[in-house]
Amino acid sequence: MKNIFYLLIVCLASLFISACRLLDTEKPPEAEQGVLDLTEEWQQEDQTFTLDGEWEFYWEQLLEPSLIENGDALSSDYIKTPENWYKERFSNHGYATYRLQITLPEEREDDIMGLYIPDVNTAYTLWGNGKELASNGTVGINRSEMHPKHHPEITYFQANEDVLNVLVQVSDYYQRKSGWSESFHLGSSEAIQNMRDKNVAVEVFLVISLLVMGLYHIGIFILRPKDRSTLFFGGVCLAVAMRTLLLGEVLLVHFIPAINWELSLKLEYWGSCFGIIFFLLFIHAQFQEHMNHRIKNMFLMFFTGFAFFILVTPARVFTEMMLLLQLFAGFALLYLVIVLVGAFRNKRKGARLHMIAMTILLAFVINDILYYNHIVDTGETVSLGLFLYLFAQSFILSNVFARALTQSEQLSNRLEKVNQTLEVKVEERTKKLAETNEDLEQANERLEKMHRSRQELMSNISHELGTPLTSIQGYIKGMLDGVVDRNDPKYLQLVYDKTLFLRQIIQDLRELARLESNRMKFEFVDTDIHTFVQRLAETYRHEIESKNIEFRFENNLPPEGDKMVELDPIRIEQVVTNLLFNARKFTQAGSGITIELNETREDNASVVQIAVHDTGQGISPGELPKVFDRFYKGKSNNVKAEDGAGLGLAISAEIVYAHGGKMGTDSEEGKGSTFYFTLPVRDSKRNTRIT
Repeated sequence: MKNIFYLLIVCLASLFISACRLLDTEKPPEAEQGVLDLTEEWQQEDQTFTLDGEWEFYWEQLLEPSLIENGDALSSDYIKTPENWYKERFSNHGYATYRLQITLPEEREDDIMGLYIPDVNTAYTLWGNGKELASNGTVGINRSEMHPKHHPEITYFQANEDVLNVLVQVSDYYQRKSGWSESFHLGSSEAIQNMRDKNVAVEVFLVISLLVMGLYHIGIFILRPKDRSTLFFGGVCLAVAMRTLLLGEVLLVHFIPAINWELSLKLEYWGSCFGIIFFLLFIHAQFQEHMNHRIKNMFLMFFTGFAFFILVTPARVFTEMMLLLQLFAGFALLYLVIVLVGAFRNKRKGARLHMIAMTILLAFVINDILYYNHIVDTGETVSLGLFLYLFAQSFILSNVFARALTQSEQLSNRLEKVNQTLEVKVEERTKKLAETNEDLEQANERLEKMHRSRQELMSNISHELGTPLTSIQGYIKGMLDGVVDRNDPKYLQLVYDKTLFLRQIIQDLRELARLESNRMKFEFVDTDIHTFVQRLAETYRHEIESKNIEFRFENNLPPEGDKMVELDPIRIEQVVTNLLFNARKFTQAGSGITIELNETREDNASVVQIAVHDTGQGISPGELPKVFDRFYKGKSNNVKAEDGAGLGLAISAEIVYAHGGKMGTDSEEGKGSTFYFTLPVRDSKRNTRIT
């Protein structure tokens, strides 16, 4: 009972959320007289905006952008969207052109934008700034010319201007609805895709859950045909799943693109009819003595007849009867509530829970009737309401079988206890405890390992930050105590240098974190790698040779053709300079540093290798596997701590990995080290891309 109570609380919470949407006073910006201004509203990258409001409306005109710009269009009206145009004094069947001018912030002009296009009735073609972006079906000026089709779409585009002109041609000669009933959404490509993914995820979850519940209960009926309530309940689940597949994102069309539009609409209406039919039979199977058979048969005859009416008539006919179907559905659910109230008064088992759940479902159905007739703007909620109701009913039915199974298990356990000896029972329990203890030990070892790793990282960070902080504290304390002359610029410069070092550590940590979490943006450009590396060598030659170190550049690439590499010049220069300056730190005056360019193969693909050789003291074999670890400084590193925090190579390795390459090192103590990295070769030039 407690679990069922929790399920009902979830249903009530969902109903409360839907009611809150009605009371929400904060409204998004709306178009006025064909213009929507987003210059002040678009502040964040993940924002999306509805294109609701007044659009320019050209009745019985299929205009292209050039005709409107040349002034060839006839006079226009303004129409409120989302809305059926027949509510605005126009004929239910016909064709028209919608136009909306959207003012964008300057910083968004070059962004890749996404436009979510809802289910438009019943065919459309959409342009953005004179370019055709999307279409669904075939727009026509009469029934024979147009081809109906419906499902939401997403299109991506780049405005390239501070004004986006959206033009939509729409025609409908096949059903009662016209225009569109849900909102267009505009935002960044990522925000729109995320919104679409969430919608699809919710609908897939609902459909799969309903299918599993339906097939599960039909399977129970096959095994135990005496109880027909499981068959009717499974039928309700499958009917609701079919209806859900044809609403919202219209997933059935995505799964079966070749499905006929007329058939998909018939399936949607059949889902409603058969769902109510099975609903009536399900309640009748449980509380038949409280249900009037004449009223039940009247409802069954109506919905069965309506299903046959849908089968033999085209969409333009049976869709006109949607309001009648909605009214009878509402009356049927209301009658079921009355039946359940009677069962509750007679203290029938489970009647109270059925009554509460049915009342909540009735509220969702009324909301959807008002929404589809454009009286409220809460969105479609009956799919969620049906899912919650069916989930609760599934739990109730499963509880009945669970109780029977529990009783059977109890009897079996009693017999087992009589037949088993105490020694066998103790042995089994001891074995289970041993297995549980082993699992706990393994889990404890994993947690301990994670704890040590975290402690080590925090210790490294504390040590690296503590050293310069201690120095700064010492100098400032000396100045306060008079031991150090506070007017001496030498000590002030030392304090300032250490704060710069501290700032560099923090910046390196931040950059490494961004790289490891894939939040670093790269600007890739096709580059001749020989020219690029040679330019870097010439750029930093003076800095290296100023330390009395010989510097050489060796190009070992084949002479035929340029080797094009797709890279971010700034980030790869960061990697190369890090390797050069590391080599300079560990190379004595009079020795040499060489930057070498080679071509090799890696995983059956051509790559270029950029290597930096030094003649320094080298790295011991035990230290080689650790050189790319964060905060690692070799034991032989005799340079000052302020010269680095041990993050440069870790950052460089992440940058190279983001380019699709690898980084490594070879070294021999006393003879020097070689640090190298590889980059994939491109066969032909490509345009610049941003990631």
